[in-house]
Amino acid sequence: MPDTNESPSTPATAEKRLTGKRHITMRLATIVLEDGEQIPCVIRDISVSGAKLSVARRFRLPEYFDLMVAGRDLTCRVRRAWQRGDFAGVSLLAADGVLKEAGE
Repeated sequence: MPDTNESPSTPATAEKRLTGKRHITMRLATIVLEDGEQIPCVIRDISVSGAKLSVARRFRLPEYFDLMVAGRDLTCRVRRAWQRGDFAGVSLLAADGVLKEAGE
């Protein structure tokens, strides 16, 4: 039975489309939804074009949301590329260099 949290793009397909070197990290972050709801998550890997998030599977993420990086004055607008199980891939829609700085 297919995973109901998975978007039409599979993770392997979505990850192939993302460019840039990915850096492994365990940075805390918060997903901020349009209605102001905040969902804790962990950035697991990051590049200048996107990131892999660890987020509880009970949260079905919308296509677009803001990602606040803990310990930094950074909020990135992102687009969900895929979601499966406790992980989601996002692509960066904000200014250049924001995710690079977050990965430091």
